[in-house]
Amino acid sequence: MAPHGHGPEDGTASTGIDGLDRALGRLLRGDNVVWELEKRASLDPFVEAILRVRDQFDLTLAVTVAGDPAPLRAAHPGVETLDARRGSGVETPEALVRRVRERVRRTRRALVLVESLDALSARWGDDDHARRLFTRLCPLLLDLNAVAYWSLTPGRHVAALRRAIDAVTQCVLVLGGDRLRIAKAEGRPPGVQGSVLHLRDDHGRPALEPAPTAARLGAALRAVRIQRHLSQGEIAALAGVSASAISQAERGRRGLSLDTLLDLTARLDITIDELLRGEIALGYRLSRAGAGPRNGSARLSPLLDDPEVGLRARLSRLAPHESVRVPAGHGGVELVAVAAGLVQVILPTGRPVLRRGETLLAERSGVTGWRNVGDEDAMVFWILRDEAGPRP
Repeated sequence: MAPHGHGPEDGTASTGIDGLDRALGRLLRGDNVVWELEKRASLDPFVEAILRVRDQFDLTLAVTVAGDPAPLRAAHPGVETLDARRGSGVETPEALVRRVRERVRRTRRALVLVESLDALSARWGDDDHARRLFTRLCPLLLDLNAVAYWSLTPGRHVAALRRAIDAVTQCVLVLGGDRLRIAKAEGRPPGVQGSVLHLRDDHGRPALEPAPTAARLGAALRAVRIQRHLSQGEIAALAGVSASAISQAERGRRGLSLDTLLDLTARLDITIDELLRGEIALGYRLSRAGAGPRNGSARLSPLLDDPEVGLRARLSRLAPHESVRVPAGHGGVELVAVAAGLVQVILPTGRPVLRRGETLLAERSGVTGWRNVGDEDAMVFWILRDEAGPRP
């Protein structure tokens, strides 16, 4: 069984479920996880799972806007609640954002459980207020390195709210029946997004394992159909197959031929890749820096390494007057960007000093290292481009 510790060095946290930890590579500090709950699906077992390992957090905060927080407090002593119900004094989404920020910013590792977006929309009368709250609070919690759980019911909200969620959040997990689909997962390797896990009950606790390929197609097809507000019959007509074939495909009992998938995706104006991802087509790859505490020495952490594109990026954090040497022999163009501090870049031809926000491009002589010459912590991005450019 995988350990459920603090994960201080790599800036991760456990979901409390081994199969989900393996699929996601654990939660990254700052992850906002939006759970889409299809009919009859319940988030309660997943909340219970992360609450069982809440000792990895310094603060667990439950935000309620409609429900009674007393049962949660009784079942889990030590969980703090932020009451935003009517009459609580938290009368606007902006006030709720301020209250959450004031509490979370005082701790290094926080878990925030937000009552469903369905309840948020009902509390303030429409989806626009829920969207404003989400698009302000989600980035704030990312910046504060907090892990947050949100949830909603597909089909109950306007398209603008759904677009905002898909654009801003770090993870989207679709839960329905006996399957969980990872619809979005920023900062993870290729192949994580779009994967499907089989869900079973293990003595009252959720257990997850990779599902067959047919299940992945079925879950993605169902997700796209729901997002487009189409019936199985309407999807069948677009694909040129029977409604029964679509029903069996969505349940993972049979696949669809490549010709059928090509016809269907063409009529939906999406690619097969977009279909398998459930239409959240990122078009980018994001790597997040570890948010764990420093260990007291300079670090050169890999962020991105893509031999196909021919680019790689490293992050270095340095205490005052620390130095770091970098591996030699790259041979391509290198860029050093200083995000914080005062940094001296070491080159065979000179040792220029860069301030925050300044960059250095080394085209002919490779960078050999850098030194923090200031009295505050420094942060350096080192970006390399392969000499031959993108590889075939």
